[in-house]
Amino acid sequence: MSDKHLLIDIFPSPHPLWSTILEKPPEGVRYLIRRGLSGRAYLAFSSLIGDRKLIHFCNGIKLAPRRRWVADMESVKVLFKDYRSMFNNDARNDAQNRIETGECRYILPLTEAAKKTLTRFLRLKGFQVRVLYPTFYTNLKPKHEGPRDLILFIGGSYFDKSFEAKGGREVSIAWMNIHRDFKNYKFFMLSTPPPSLAEKLRGMGVEIGPMPREKLLTELYPRARVILLPSMMDTVGYSVIEAMNFGIPPIVSDHFAMPELVGDAGIILRTPTGLWLNDGTPNISFHQQLDNGPFSELSERIADALHRLLSDDGEWVKLSERALARMNNPPFHISYRNKVLHEVYEDASSENA
Repeated sequence: MSDKHLLIDIFPSPHPLWSTILEKPPEGVRYLIRRGLSGRAYLAFSSLIGDRKLIHFCNGIKLAPRRRWVADMESVKVLFKDYRSMFNNDARNDAQNRIETGECRYILPLTEAAKKTLTRFLRLKGFQVRVLYPTFYTNLKPKHEGPRDLILFIGGSYFDKSFEAKGGREVSIAWMNIHRDFKNYKFFMLSTPPPSLAEKLRGMGVEIGPMPREKLLTELYPRARVILLPSMMDTVGYSVIEAMNFGIPPIVSDHFAMPELVGDAGIILRTPTGLWLNDGTPNISFHQQLDNGPFSELSERIADALHRLLSDDGEWVKLSERALARMNNPPFHISYRNKVLHEVYEDASSENA
């Protein structure tokens, strides 16, 4: 099939993690965006007539009888209603039937950790499974060239406990304990802490609240020295990938794919609990365990790691260079991602496949 005629129906996800697929698609690929009610109507009609065009589902699978498709996903959870249902035989059979509907050509987990969850809960014999790592792209230009004097913590709200699950309490305590030693640094917490904690942090000069994405990419990342995400829930933690593209060393947890993504370009901390277990199954007791926090041992590890990266310029430069090198080479660079994606599309679209 000629590159000029590689048309792909895509059902995109609004999360920035998938935005690069549309912002910087593989050369020679033209996406036909399907979403919302019109997208569902199109899918139903095209399945009836047996359209042979390939579909790319972002982070999940829609039922597509008689259609050929590929799908990426951050974990097997996207095929289930909730975590408990993953241990229900009927729900697992429904998930299995979903991947067997239509013509599945490739399943593309975003990480090896995600792949482990798929193989743990689904029968994948006979399916092509290929890890396709997330990447980063922006055409926005940085508006700051100067000292790296910011510290970032991004994401989470106390309304749904995601602030706590991302390590927000422990990050706050760590900064309270060491901020007097680093008065030349400004802390940005782009999240929603509990009101009483937010009041304390603002009293210390911490900037709290949402930030327009354009400002994050053009003003904050270029000024940031460190990004913190000691998350006990994230499967990817895309802000860390974004930050590493700006040469920002991350301080992250050992949860799920964090070590796999960060490698030797940051500091990885052991956490006392996590949403996912090492065997690729969810931790059903996670939120009850989270209620036992904040965890003092994690706060201490965060404070030590922060102190190390804020006071040791040599260590910071080493990790910053590693972060840039990691994101600008396979498997994380966008040119490599596009090369692999193009190969997948061509193979999956072939009449001989």
